[in-house]
Amino acid sequence: MHDEISSAVQEMMSGLCQSTAGDFCGMACVSESMLRWKYTSGATNERVKRMTMRPGQDLVGTALRTGRTVMLDAQSRGEYTPERCPLMLAERLVCAIAVPMFSEGSLPSGVLLVGSRTPRTFSPEMVMQTEQTARQLEQYA
Repeated sequence: MHDEISSAVQEMMSGLCQSTAGDFCGMACVSESMLRWKYTSGATNERVKRMTMRPGQDLVGTALRTGRTVMLDAQSRGEYTPERCPLMLAERLVCAIAVPMFSEGSLPSGVLLVGSRTPRTFSPEMVMQTEQTARQLEQYA
């Protein structure tokens, strides 16, 4: 049964990567105040699955803290930079969308991240599609 769940999640994430033309898609779950990348698609190495990190001031940490979608793309000129996020550094991502995931209660239990290794602008449709996929994947976070 676990393999069926794992392959269903991988399929959804691969589909999201394709439909958004992203290079990387990852789902991180919070466990004992640490964040671990549980599922990935498009990773360039296996190091990402071994990564554990504290949610910080980066894109992923902000999505967890605020419970809102956070984006870094060619148009956004915010406080987020790829250098502040260990995952974005490891995967050489320059643009990303981070969507918090809620399994139970009002606190996020994980994050879905779609990223690109080339500068780009995410359309509102891409953001909405990522948020919809995050809602579908919440049961696995």
